Amino acid sequence: MTMKPSILILLTLFLHMSAPGQEQKIIDQIKNHHSGTAVWWIGQNSWIIKSEEVVIATDLYLEGERIINVPVTADELAEVVDIYFVTHDHGDHFGRETARVLAKNSACRFILPESCIETAQNLNIPANRITIARPREPFELDGIKVEPIRAIHGNKNFAIYYDANMKDCGYLITINGIKLLQPGDSYLLEDHLFLKEVDVLFFSPTEHNMHITPSLVLINELNPDYIFPQHHSTMVVTDDNRFWTKGYPDEVKVLLSQEMRKKYHILKPGDKMLIH
Repeated sequence: MTMKPSILILLTLFLHMSAPGQEQKIIDQIKNHHSGTAVWWIGQNSWIIKSEEVVIATDLYLEGERIINVPVTADELAEVVDIYFVTHDHGDHFGRETARVLAKNSACRFILPESCIETAQNLNIPANRITIARPREPFELDGIKVEPIRAIHGNKNFAIYYDANMKDCGYLITINGIKLLQPGDSYLLEDHLFLKEVDVLFFSPTEHNMHITPSLVLINELNPDYIFPQHHSTMVVTDDNRFWTKGYPDEVKVLLSQEMRKKYHILKPGDKMLIH
């Protein structure tokens, strides 16, 4: 018997609407994740990482002229974030409005380099909720090992940024035995290459960061289990901002070995991936 077209259409729509988690909001995904470790990419260098019941975030930027709507709000994140890592003071990493909301509506800890303290004070972030991170000075917080890494910011034309701040940080974060590297905005440094047993690598293949060849050096040297490009496919690209809004994740991927490509994941803003 041939099914009528109208019935077939209705059945298809029902199955699509009924798919488990199909329409589940990111905030609900985070709240409903209770075992193992998962990451969500929010665009730019903005990541949400939940390991068991602890939620950490990096460089939240939910503002600006984005290609698509932001997949989660600051108010929603204020409900779940326990520790918030910021790498440097630029607005697309230390989002001002997002930070204000987290300071007011959450109890999260802020991990900030000294280069961000003045901004934090202007945003009324309570001093007793701030832990200052200094490059090459490891510490622990609530059982999480934090190793701040030197970060030296680049600019257009592959030049080191004139106002690069030596107090900026990247972070090697160890949570429940998993090591995650968030370099922030930085050229490739020996500090990165000296690291051992990195499980998860976030890296930025932009003109003002590691671009293509240095990114390949970093990936091949560290040989992580999971490789996630960031700082791409988030903001509207113009001639003036191309050096920091345009990333080259596909160009990096095609130059990797077949084995390394299996570990390489280009997410879209809002995507989730289980890593353990």
